[in-house]
Amino acid sequence: MPHRTSRVLATGAACLTLLLSGAGVASAGVPSAGTGAGTACSGTVRITAFAFQPPEAAPGGSSTATLTAKNCTATSQTVSETWYGRFSGPTTGIPTGCPVLDPFLRPVTLAPHAKATTSTGYNVPTGCTATQLAVTVSITNATGTVLAQQTADLLID
Repeated sequence: MPHRTSRVLATGAACLTLLLSGAGVASAGVPSAGTGAGTACSGTVRITAFAFQPPEAAPGGSSTATLTAKNCTATSQTVSETWYGRFSGPTTGIPTGCPVLDPFLRPVTLAPHAKATTSTGYNVPTGCTATQLAVTVSITNATGTVLAQQTADLLID
C-alpha cells in the first residue's frame, strides 16, 4: 500500500505530515547506512539498514526514513514496527515551531529468510527551529518482546 495512508499531526500552527508506505519484500536498492549492515543474521529479526534520504533537510523541506529488516528464521514472522521521533535543538525541550510526534505502529509480515522494507516521509515545518530529528523504530513480536531497535537521525539545517 505505498503512499496510500497519510497521517497528519498538529501542534498549534505547526503540522507534520507522515506518508506511510506499506511493507514489501526488497532485495536491492536498500540503503546501506545504519548499524548492523553487512553482519550475519542472528536472533529472530535483524535491522539491516535504517537511514534518512536525503540525510539533511531545511525547515520547509522533507526526507524519507527507510527501514530494512530481515527475518533470520525459516518461519514467517508477524511483527509490529513502532516508529517514534523527537525534534531537538540547541535548547532543552521541544524546539519552537516543531510538533510533538506521536508514536505509530505498523504491522509487518516477514517471509522466511526475507527482507522487508518500510518507509516514512517526514516534513520539517517551516517555523521549526530544531537542528535534528531522531526517529527510532522498535520491532516487537506478538508478546511485546523487542526483537530489534535502531535510531536514524535527520540533520536540519
